[in-house]
Amino acid sequence: MKKVLSIIAFLAVTAGVQAQTSSIPVNENAPVFQFVSEVYDFGSIPQGIPTEARFEFTNTGKEPLIITDVQKTCGCTKTDWSKEPIAPGQKGWIVAEYNAANEGAFNKAITVMSNSKTPTMKLTFKGTVVKDAGGSVPQQTTIFNN
Repeated sequence: MKKVLSIIAFLAVTAGVQAQTSSIPVNENAPVFQFVSEVYDFGSIPQGIPTEARFEFTNTGKEPLIITDVQKTCGCTKTDWSKEPIAPGQKGWIVAEYNAANEGAFNKAITVMSNSKTPTMKLTFKGTVVKDAGGSVPQQTTIFNN
């Protein structure tokens, strides 16, 4: 009997939480990210030469989009982003620079915090860092998603 009462109590609490969650009003005018791509594959890149991925987006919402922070997952990445509010219909950008210090495959993510309908978004970049066999100094590679 205790088990049955516990299950009923759990279901009642769960239903109450769901009812509270669904009653939160959704801002239909909120800004919306529309990325050209949320994933970038660098392919093979030379070791020791920082490389950057540029994630471009358009605000398809009805209010200005404001990026409040871009969090990285490790010290191997630097980030930068459009600091001014992005008006509806306008474009913005987020850059992730990877230091390419360690040889081998990598798969990294950055987390974008904003006032959009989806306030937290994950962008990823991956590739393989290869040692330069020829001994020459390779040029820095800059990637732009258009």
